Amino acid sequence: MSDTPGVEDGEEKKAPTPRGLRRLLPPEGAFLPWGGPAAKKCCIAVILGYLRISKNGLISGRLSGKWSKSMHAITQMEIFVEVVRQGGFSAAARSLGLAPSVVADRVAGLEKRLGVPLLLRTTRRQSLTEAGEAYFQEASRIIKDFHALESRIVDSATALRGTLRVTAPNPLGQRWIAPFIGQFASSHPGIATHLTLDDRFADIVAQGFDIAIRGGPAIDSNLIGHHLFDTRRVVVASPAYLDRHGAPGHPDELAAHRCLVFNTQSHLQAEWRFEHAGAARKLRVTGALAATDSGLPVAWAVAGLGLAQKSWWEVSDHLAAGRLVTVLDAFEPEPASFYAIHPVSRRQSRKVALFVEGLVALFAEMEGGLRPSGSSAPPV
Repeated sequence: MSDTPGVEDGEEKKAPTPRGLRRLLPPEGAFLPWGGPAAKKCCIAVILGYLRISKNGLISGRLSGKWSKSMHAITQMEIFVEVVRQGGFSAAARSLGLAPSVVADRVAGLEKRLGVPLLLRTTRRQSLTEAGEAYFQEASRIIKDFHALESRIVDSATALRGTLRVTAPNPLGQRWIAPFIGQFASSHPGIATHLTLDDRFADIVAQGFDIAIRGGPAIDSNLIGHHLFDTRRVVVASPAYLDRHGAPGHPDELAAHRCLVFNTQSHLQAEWRFEHAGAARKLRVTGALAATDSGLPVAWAVAGLGLAQKSWWEVSDHLAAGRLVTVLDAFEPEPASFYAIHPVSRRQSRKVALFVEGLVALFAEMEGGLRPSGSSAPPV
């Protein structure tokens, strides 16, 4: 016997036709000429009847039975994972474009369906229960695999084409990123790439960039970072400058020297990093010369105009040629890291994945050649 009153086993229960759609449907058994007005009205009726728009604006199909329950479970799972990642219902609601009440209802429905609490709620914060932690870890993997599967299916049927917008610091972009883009374009002629060279930190999402090359990891939950390389940070000066002014023996002595600084603002200050005996220190220096172009302090240092703190790769050629020498080596800070960063929304993009994978491989091959000659120092 069927569980539904009035429906025998094997018989499908028909949903009643919404009143507003009845006038669009033709009489039962009527002939519909292909492309005629009646056929178009019928198609509209079928689509509108199949789709329903919920109060929060989401469109969902009229699925029944196990399919409906499965889709509902996936939605609950994705919302719960986003709540944990964002650290609360309000932040998750903003990320998903839903009302906070909808997010809270979905999580409550998930807990009710599972029969166990997943979150411990207080007036100020939410924390995961033991069951919630286990569910979050497994659900995150399932959702990642689900999106990866869909991406592979779509990409397998779609040729690589479109546009990539990339931004990078000027010296790094000219030295490595621009040549790499040339090789990438040759391998993937269907992809057009626009490179913006700018030493300022771009708002990747707001400015519409697909990939940004920058120092430091992604600290925004809407961004994903892929490590490219590490670089030493050294203070350099020309031999001529040191002959005239002497070499500083301690970072505190920089106040008596001409510092050459890079910053993205219209002032002369910059923050230089040092480390000694395991203690890290940030020192604010005032420059005799300052520029928004990160390459200019190197040129000024070579010209004998002062001291600059730069990445090893920016000055390695000058050091090898004797045009610059390093000072304050005993206070050298921890290496800085460079990353390829892209919005979370681009994580399933095959174009982005190929570009980033190529960059990672490029710097992995170059890493040995980026170390100071004969040195066991960290990679630069």
